[in-house]
Amino acid sequence: MTMQTAASAASSTSRPSSLHHQHHGRCPSSHQLFHQPRIAAAIRPRAAAADAAVTTIRPADIQPVQCLKEWAPVCAALGDGLQTVLLRKGGIREPTFTPKAQQFLLFPTAFHSEAQLLKPGIAERYQQEMQLEPRQLQHIPLAYFAAITGAWTTRDERVLQQLDPLHVHSEGFLETRLKWRSKDPLTLLELRAWVLQQPLQLPAREQYFGCFSFVELLPEDVGLAGSTAAAADAAGEAAAGAAWQAVPALSDAAFAEKQALLRQRLQQLDVQELVL
Repeated sequence: MTMQTAASAASSTSRPSSLHHQHHGRCPSSHQLFHQPRIAAAIRPRAAAADAAVTTIRPADIQPVQCLKEWAPVCAALGDGLQTVLLRKGGIREPTFTPKAQQFLLFPTAFHSEAQLLKPGIAERYQQEMQLEPRQLQHIPLAYFAAITGAWTTRDERVLQQLDPLHVHSEGFLETRLKWRSKDPLTLLELRAWVLQQPLQLPAREQYFGCFSFVELLPEDVGLAGSTAAAADAAGEAAAGAAWQAVPALSDAAFAEKQALLRQRLQQLDVQELVL
């Protein structure tokens, strides 16, 4: 599929850019919510080895390139296919949690890095990620790309238990999230993740740190431009061809099963769908 064709197909079913609620009360039936995993025009699949579907992600097509900050072991769990949902509230600098993009890189953080917030065995599995201290690095490895395939809000305290097969969190995690801005609902995101074959090495600039959920990357940090006008002119052709090769964390069939399970479990919860 060409970029123009894909963009036209995406625009025919696109949602409003503003964020709003619908489906008050219980979650609507699964056939109303379910849709196949979407790969936007910015992500271009191409033929690869029979046992791996390699995808080409072109940062020039998704400007500005955004990163969602998430605890490092959770990023790894998304990349391993162990997790397909996130439960979020806004950071200290944010009044609420609002997705700034539907496709983004995952920025690993050391926030809330307590082993007791993970299920037994998960902290041991991701020991390296548990020890990550991004501020101590010169370059932060960005190994995962994700796309939102569903979004809801909820105040239902049963959410973590109901969605247990879809995340790596312990019950203590939900208590922590509920206490933070207790009057605000949780935002539930369903994500499809891809693993970059060569992680992007992001310079650890001070502007990328802080208590906010999303961060916009400088063009030169994703291969789109030089830091000066002269460098940008010289790098024009290379920037236009900049691309990341990635493989999905889960196959289409495996991810569709996770989607179906999520929507089945949402039937038992009081949620509102978010339209992005």
